[in-house]
Amino acid sequence: MANICNTELKVYGRHEHVQDLWNTLTHMEANSKNVWLSDIAEHYGIDCQTKHISCRGKVYYAELETEEVNGNEVLTICTETAWTRSELFEVINKDVFKDECEVAYREMECGCDIYCVHDPQGLFFPEECCVTAYGEPFEEACEDVYATIEDAIKEWTSKTGIEQEGRTQEQMVEFINEYEYENGESYFYIHPFVFE
Repeated sequence: MANICNTELKVYGRHEHVQDLWNTLTHMEANSKNVWLSDIAEHYGIDCQTKHISCRGKVYYAELETEEVNGNEVLTICTETAWTRSELFEVINKDVFKDECEVAYREMECGCDIYCVHDPQGLFFPEECCVTAYGEPFEEACEDVYATIEDAIKEWTSKTGIEQEGRTQEQMVEFINEYEYENGESYFYIHPFVFE
């Protein structure tokens, strides 16, 4: 597969549709093995080529959450796809469920610099940024979300001992993202999410 895009989706809305999707993923053993998006598309009668959507990827985790959000069951689906997220679940919602559900998601693909959130009601993904880091003085390798950009900056300053010294938040993000470490392999990048 090409550059890997990780997407966490939240499907919520009409009970029978959420249950139908959960039952399908359970039947396909989503948490025991990878479930290919093309198999899910075939199950729902979606022709990915005709719809011009990529089904190149897999579901690697799914969970029907125990607590409802605004009176709705919520199904969490985590996917790995090539380059960008797949629009398969939006198409299933539109064509099969007749738009009686909502699909919120957070999409991250560092190789293509895609950090995007679609959460119109602001129910699931409030975090402002993602940090990718590697090498000294950071962890081995990490990709983590932060509640605020300020929190990410504080993490960097605490690890490096370099202060913000009057730089604005935007200036500091640029400074951190362009910083050159003694170990040429180290990096710490702050990626603000684009909220659609």
